[in-house]
Amino acid sequence: MLTDFFDGIAVFFYRLFLTLITALKDLFLWALESVFSAVTYLLSGLTGLFGQMDVSSYMSAIPSQVAWVFVQVGLPNALVIISSAIGIRLILQLIPFVRLGS
Repeated sequence: MLTDFFDGIAVFFYRLFLTLITALKDLFLWALESVFSAVTYLLSGLTGLFGQMDVSSYMSAIPSQVAWVFVQVGLPNALVIISSAIGIRLILQLIPFVRLGS
C-alpha cells in the first residue's frame, strides 16, 4: 500500500517533468513562429517599395554593344553572386545573439 503511494508520486513527478519539457518546447516554437511572422510582415512591407520601380526601361536603354561586353566579362553572374552574398549575410545577421552591422 505504501509502495503504491510512492510509486504513484514518482509517476506523477515523471509525468510533470515530461509535461514541463513539452511546455518549454511549445513556448520556444511559439516564440520562433512569432518572430517569423513579424519578419514576414516586415518583408511584405518592403516588397511594396520596389513595386513602383520599372527595371525593364533601364535594361532596354543599355546599348547592345555594352550589353554584349557586360555578358562577356560575366557581369550578370557577378551581380547574382554579390546580391545573394549580401542577402545571405543579412539573413545570418538576424540570428539571435549576433550583432547587426558587423
